[in-house]
Amino acid sequence: MNPLDIRLQALDWIFSATRPWLFQGQSAAQQFPHGDDVDWHAVGDLAYVHNLEPILHWVVSNIELPAQIPGWLKEKWEQAYFGNFLRNEEYFELLKTLLTKCEEEGIPTIVLKGPALIGRIYKDSGLRTMSDLDILCSPIDLRRIVTITRDMDYTMIDEGDDPAAAHHVAMFQAASGTILEFHFMPYEIIQDHERFMQLAWDRREWIDVGEIHCPVLCLEMELLFNIAHLIQHQFDVSLKHYLDIAGILVFCERQLNWDRIGTLLRDYGLKQEFALTTGFLSTMMRLPHMSQTPRLNNKDIAQQEFDVSLRDLLALLDEDRLLDVRGVIWSFRIAFGNREGFGNKVNYVITALLPFCHSLTDHGIRSSGNARYFLRQCRFYGKRLLLTLTHFPKELLSNRQHSLAKERAAAKDRITRRLLRIARPR
Repeated sequence: MNPLDIRLQALDWIFSATRPWLFQGQSAAQQFPHGDDVDWHAVGDLAYVHNLEPILHWVVSNIELPAQIPGWLKEKWEQAYFGNFLRNEEYFELLKTLLTKCEEEGIPTIVLKGPALIGRIYKDSGLRTMSDLDILCSPIDLRRIVTITRDMDYTMIDEGDDPAAAHHVAMFQAASGTILEFHFMPYEIIQDHERFMQLAWDRREWIDVGEIHCPVLCLEMELLFNIAHLIQHQFDVSLKHYLDIAGILVFCERQLNWDRIGTLLRDYGLKQEFALTTGFLSTMMRLPHMSQTPRLNNKDIAQQEFDVSLRDLLALLDEDRLLDVRGVIWSFRIAFGNREGFGNKVNYVITALLPFCHSLTDHGIRSSGNARYFLRQCRFYGKRLLLTLTHFPKELLSNRQHSLAKERAAAKDRITRRLLRIARPR
């Protein structure tokens, strides 16, 4: 069996293994893979990179399994669960402090993703990993909330392995190693940013997350936001984010207003991508048929191509990233098209072509020097270009199987081609 097939088999096992948690108490949860010939090291590697070790600990602790999972792997998942629980408790303390300070200053906020999903579907804070805290705030409040965070010993993130995002500000505290991300605009893939932000505030809800009373998006917008997160990254994210969406669809099924969801998807231009996502989850996690979901254009061919490509991508998530020229073009086109007004479009073009000229001074925030920012961008794209060049000759000089990194790049390219074929309604 070749390396890609080993990874795919391990990925399928993980998909099946999440079902007992997703369908707790239902007959569908009883179908569990035997895994007699599964490569457990591959399963362990993918469970780690996809941030699913805590969920798998729950499964092996609560379900009688037909598969003889190695003891060392069970122990690893147990350690991951308790380590994640302690880490999340630290994040919850941070969140409680931040929300209190923002309330004292009269700054409205909305807690996104991790804490909101723990409160709504996971319930147990040890089950869902959080690499940071995502907070939505108004652009006019960004300067004040950054000032509050700086008083808490957080500094702007200047270094990293990813290019800076235009829709949020990231801050880091060295003592705790915690990261805060303040989103002051929606993901670029979402159309009509101003209307989205207004609707987010108008429909804001409050839920209890542990001992914290959190402001969150309404359930339908929570689903939309998490779908947008996948699309913004061309579906190149860990499996925990797919489980988040599956969890909303399963655990919150009776609370979802599908008429409202359909309107949101249409208004913000995400109907076809939502159909692709739910179609993939229905296949891989055997979600029940949802007649309310939008229909996909050229359903059979498009969905099949997408499923195969995304399955390959998720199986190779931890491989080296090669330069994704088509993806960069797609991202640029989407962001440019979704910016309203000539001035905003011109500003985005300047920012995209000359990123070292971009700063946060429009929001009253002083970031790091342009030289450091420029070097960071050069390092990021230079590394990917070098990796791409080192893999490129293998395709030209032989007909042998591509490297896994090349297989990964091909899978992502196929996904981008599918996204490029989706018409962007206005």
